[in-house]
Amino acid sequence: MKLATLKDSTRDGKLVVVSKDLTRCSEVGHIARTLQGALDDWAHVAPRLQRVAIGMETGSQPTMRFHEHDAASPLPRAFFWTGGSGGFSGPRDSLQVADDAFDIAVTAQVAVVTNDLEAQAGSADAKAAVLLVLLASNVSVSGAVAASTFSPVAVTPDELGEGWNTGDLALLVRRNGKALDGAEVGRKEAADGIASVAAVRPLVAGSIVGTGRCKTSSALSAGDTLRIEMNDRTGHSIFGAIEQTVQTRGK
Repeated sequence: MKLATLKDSTRDGKLVVVSKDLTRCSEVGHIARTLQGALDDWAHVAPRLQRVAIGMETGSQPTMRFHEHDAASPLPRAFFWTGGSGGFSGPRDSLQVADDAFDIAVTAQVAVVTNDLEAQAGSADAKAAVLLVLLASNVSVSGAVAASTFSPVAVTPDELGEGWNTGDLALLVRRNGKALDGAEVGRKEAADGIASVAAVRPLVAGSIVGTGRCKTSSALSAGDTLRIEMNDRTGHSIFGAIEQTVQTRGK
């Protein structure tokens, strides 16, 4: 199942179910108005959303065109994010930095959205707490995080198939259309990252945790366009793309 949040006049947008090919979506306000609302009652809401997803693929569910440019981050704001919490920029919003900003870097990674999890939970409970997977981007200026962004679409782990376990799905980061040769680090299980966070504090439904599977590159400049995505084995985008241009603003 694939989920997205469309921008509207509210802070948290409106939840939609997205087709597997990312071309269509269906509004599900009658089930859950927002993604956070769905996560708060996941056990009851998820099966209903799944039925919508199945109906979209069989043609029995009304749909409309899905445009990634209309999407906010799946959770426009979150209770907890290992890169910092609060509000996040949209996956196609520009990245605003000061005119004199320097040492601009990006860290792209795979992240997960969790269910409630008690402190000091073990790996098995941490793995069971993974509800959704998405891509994350942290842009830092002089070592401090300036913006966090997430892919247009978040997916349930089953959408990744075997690649979710083997790590053989490439994390693609491009600057101005050219693949970045940045360092890629950490391919540990998502459960390990969650358990390490839960070792010191409980997590609430809607917490976003980085898996440690990252690709980092520095030396970005004003005017550069970043594109971050992950394709399945047939070459189709799984999460849609984070695509943002670095722009300067006066102080």
